[in-house]
Amino acid sequence: MKKNIFLMLPLIGLFAACTEAPKTASITGVYSMDQAVISDGTTETVSLAADGNTQFKIYTPEAYFFINQAKDSSVGFGVGTYTYSDGKIVETSIFNTVTLDTAQVANLDIVQSEKGYTQSIPEFMMNGKKWSLKETYTSLAASGTSVLDGVWHQSKSINVTGQDSIVNTFNEYKVFHAGHFMWAIRALENPTSTTYMKEVGQGTFTLNNNDLTENLTFCSTKAWTGKYQIPVTFNGPDEFTQTIVDTVNKVTNIKTFKRVSK
Repeated sequence: MKKNIFLMLPLIGLFAACTEAPKTASITGVYSMDQAVISDGTTETVSLAADGNTQFKIYTPEAYFFINQAKDSSVGFGVGTYTYSDGKIVETSIFNTVTLDTAQVANLDIVQSEKGYTQSIPEFMMNGKKWSLKETYTSLAASGTSVLDGVWHQSKSINVTGQDSIVNTFNEYKVFHAGHFMWAIRALENPTSTTYMKEVGQGTFTLNNNDLTENLTFCSTKAWTGKYQIPVTFNGPDEFTQTIVDTVNKVTNIKTFKRVSK
């Protein structure tokens, strides 16, 4: 049960009702979860970031995007749109790793603070029992705006090796906001596999004309962390292509992304 609780926490709001919360103007920002406390009324289970339960969430003006990795290394993510009014958020899922692309709606109560915000769900049903949930988040410092800000979905991926090119398009989402970025992947492990792998990453970025610099500070595959210099080209405001050259394996990866939401 404990292994599954952490990955289910961002989706529990699908089954919960709201209570009153103070009025706040905006929830847009970048956040890191400090802890999640889930209770059945008798026993509390606490998931701490300090123990390796990592979760980041970004609210753009129109969309939300979260990634998480539990201390057992299991990975999850979700992306969608939302509305926010009087301390209440209604999230409408586009894709997540539990219900995939099935449309779902989550009702969340939010209380903001100088540090970040707290999300409370007083009651929901899971496995035939009533539970409650409280998550606490810390806000991460913003650093400007960019034409890349918003949520994007990969529409094409090509690997080029010498004179050969292979199309390997897969399900990948990416978000840029306030100098931060996150990406998340769910794809078949190989062309003949029926098993899906999931990867997530988070960090900071700068964009100087068509030169994108990403500093990947967290990744579910730790070996991938580091700084990447990525040339990008824009086909209007809602499509861009990035090129990453792997000098070790001598493979050039070319990905095109289309905007989902700003």
